[in-house]
Amino acid sequence: MEQEALVYLGIFALIGILLKLAILFNVSIKSKIAQSFVVVCTLFLLQNVSEFLAYFTYIPAEQLSVMFIHIYMNTLYFIFPSILVLALTLVEFKHLTAAKIALYGMASLITLAHLGGYVIEGVKFLQWTAITTPAEYYWLAMVFIVINVLATFTVLITNTMANSDFEIRNRCKVNLLAFAPIFLVAVLVMLFRLAGFDSSSAISLPLATVFFLFVMLLQTNGNIFWASLRLKILMSVLTLKNINTLDEILGNIEKLRITEALRASNGMQRNAAKLLSVPPSTLNKKIAKYNIDVESYQTVSVVEAIRSRRLVS
Repeated sequence: MEQEALVYLGIFALIGILLKLAILFNVSIKSKIAQSFVVVCTLFLLQNVSEFLAYFTYIPAEQLSVMFIHIYMNTLYFIFPSILVLALTLVEFKHLTAAKIALYGMASLITLAHLGGYVIEGVKFLQWTAITTPAEYYWLAMVFIVINVLATFTVLITNTMANSDFEIRNRCKVNLLAFAPIFLVAVLVMLFRLAGFDSSSAISLPLATVFFLFVMLLQTNGNIFWASLRLKILMSVLTLKNINTLDEILGNIEKLRITEALRASNGMQRNAAKLLSVPPSTLNKKIAKYNIDVESYQTVSVVEAIRSRRLVS
């Protein structure tokens, strides 16, 4: 690898480390979801650190650099199961402990196979990246990763569409959005590798993981609604047409705040008022003022939503 490439990739990896540390230190560990998220974030951080050290040590000690690349690969075997565990935690899976033991147990077995040289034969350094050379059971490790990815999507999609609990459906939607870039990167790299190309995720995967962790941080800390709302307000202001007065702009923003709060609370006005930190009576007046159809924001009936909340609590 060229020294210039090592410098750029090393800086990129270092930025990833700093961003993930910032995310990790901002997690509020108050629930099982937060605990699962911390595991995912820690594994991604370990992956980034090993990547940085691989670039940093390549010129003075190539063998040491290879060792860090192997550590990088081994973290992958645990990252995708940890994302699946996070998804299972989001949907309140009853057999979560058994799932953790099974998934991390299989990841440990693949790690042992990797250390024995059955998964990766060696590492090939190219101009701007490092590529692993597959060994006899490389396919098994890739199948394990793919199964975890597909299982994660299956859990999230089925619960987004069919779960009776509105909060769980919302969590799954957010997780799907966050996980999509990682899924896309993983699939493209595998397809290119199978097609015979020297494909690497040295730049694309860190970007995808930072996006994933940032979105999940907002959800874990309960800030996803406000982040989404601010983005939608910004986009609505930028795309306004034929608006001449400040009152019209502020009116549009207020209406958007109300509709987004209703959407986030399944059309339940009391919960929407709590989100917006206003009295329910004030919200009712504003709903009447802007002629907002509350029922259109109810994906399930209010009675079913209340019943599902009671069952969960």
